[in-house]
Amino acid sequence: MTAKDLLNQGVDLARQGNCVGAIALFNTVIKYLPNYAKAYYNRGCAHYSSHDYGLAIEDFSWAIHLNPSYTSAYLNRGNTHRRLGHQDAALEDFERGIQLAPLSTRGYCNRGLLRLDIADYSGAVRDFDYALKLQPYFPHAYLWRGCAWLRCGNFQAAIDDLYQVIALKPACAEAYNHYGLASFCLGKYEQSLKALNQAIALDEKFADAYNNRARLRAELGQYAEAMADYCTALNLNPALPKGYPQTVTQLRDRIQDCPASGKFAVLINRGNTRAALGDIEGALNDYSEALRLSPEHAFAYYNRGLVHLYDHRYEMAADDFSEAIRLSPNYANAFSHRSSIRHHLGDLNEALEDIDQALTLNKNLASAYAQRGRIHMDLRSYEQALTDFNQALKLQPDEAHTLNERSVLRFRLNDLDGALADVNRALELQPQFPDAYINRSLIRFDRGDRSGALQDIDIVMTLHQQRATQAS
Repeated sequence: MTAKDLLNQGVDLARQGNCVGAIALFNTVIKYLPNYAKAYYNRGCAHYSSHDYGLAIEDFSWAIHLNPSYTSAYLNRGNTHRRLGHQDAALEDFERGIQLAPLSTRGYCNRGLLRLDIADYSGAVRDFDYALKLQPYFPHAYLWRGCAWLRCGNFQAAIDDLYQVIALKPACAEAYNHYGLASFCLGKYEQSLKALNQAIALDEKFADAYNNRARLRAELGQYAEAMADYCTALNLNPALPKGYPQTVTQLRDRIQDCPASGKFAVLINRGNTRAALGDIEGALNDYSEALRLSPEHAFAYYNRGLVHLYDHRYEMAADDFSEAIRLSPNYANAFSHRSSIRHHLGDLNEALEDIDQALTLNKNLASAYAQRGRIHMDLRSYEQALTDFNQALKLQPDEAHTLNERSVLRFRLNDLDGALADVNRALELQPQFPDAYINRSLIRFDRGDRSGALQDIDIVMTLHQQRATQAS
């Protein structure tokens, strides 16, 4: 039996998953032919499949040393470096491989995947463009380019590519999963749900698809169904692998979103859903467990701070917002909420400092203008407060609470007509708003409308009775 025969037997064993046997045969070939580059290359592939990445790099490097034009060795060593997080080394290998074989679809795809890892999404799109010019019916290139479009925020382009994947490979659950993500981001919820359902139908153990569908259902207000999907995702894969973006939470720039896949993300999202269901302790437990796993995420502290704030645990909320700010000094919303706590606790000067910083960081944060307006009211700086409320309502004209607060301010400034107009609009937007009825009753008394004022007080009493009945 020749060395080539032994090599081919080893390749067959490796394809069957018997890497140990394959490596033993490759060792024999190398013993007799120590300068046979192909033997080192194939042994490197077997080591890679066995997750022995250090040994894989050694073998690919020997293959390159023996044959400096060995394109596949460069590409596979690049993939191994990529797996180990050696991004610069991986890029160097991929570029050398492309130089040696400029018509290699594989080379462009490998470099495109690396560019996805390092968030060079436009570069990734270009690489997949080249790959598809070379091989127009390659479904994975469409899939990966679709992922790059998702991260670029070009959701329609992502849908177009993912549609091509589905046409070429109808049983590709991952394509339906990403299609569902892109549809979600375009607000096409019915289309998104249909795609995610299909992903799960094709692969009932697809943890990411359950996670994505859970986020969609939470967005639709279907909290019980969302909770079931989050729990399924965790049960299927308690340690979901990190990789290029695959979850809805990585694509939605909202306050509760989690920009990473894995168990951490599922815990955060399940915590969000538990908070929405009123399960405060369950939400706090999920956030705390997520932070135990990965304590460097500012938004996780921010989410937990919001729940503490909702539950009137002001000092704990302030601590979480402070930690979020320490980790992310440009976190405008964290400054805004910490300001509201300091305001509530009577520290007006520090509250004003925080809210000024929030608005320095984000001049379009309507809630921050409203918060600063409240502080200025307590400081009796009424004109400054009015300026802030006006700006808040310019940004969010249908915010009932801000309208009611401006109404209170206008009443203090003796602008009764303006005060009444604001509170009436607030009640149009939010008919079951007790504070607004109380405010309007005061305005009506001052205008001489005793009957209207008493009517508003009756409504307030009815609303409180209804809430007491619901609570019991």
